[in-house]
Amino acid sequence: MEIKSGRKILIIDDEEALLKNIGDFLKILGYDVFTSPNSSNGLELLRNHKPELLLLDLHLKDGITGIEVLRAAKMLKPDLKIVISSGFGEEEEIKKSCFSFGANAFLSKPTSLKILSETIKNILEVK
Repeated sequence: MEIKSGRKILIIDDEEALLKNIGDFLKILGYDVFTSPNSSNGLELLRNHKPELLLLDLHLKDGITGIEVLRAAKMLKPDLKIVISSGFGEEEEIKKSCFSFGANAFLSKPTSLKILSETIKNILEVK
């Protein structure tokens, strides 16, 4: 297994079980993982820990949309890599908006851990 020590990933998702499972999985792969069930705490973690990649749920329950978090995250850290995830069948216009605001990938939930880890690896390897 390839160790990715020092590679930081932030996960913002309001599904607590999913947040824990994906966080634990990425830690096993060697990433430094920070998790938040809401946008405000998530953006604070982004400011404090400066991760390389953000795994962001598009539909958060705390009143701020994933697209708003995406835009704020890119303003805070323009070089941040962002993977959007959603359990809703998103319309193409929403996906286009995500990419226009700087998302690197869009994954539908549920996503297999294999696809998630390959997506993250491919995004982080692009320099």
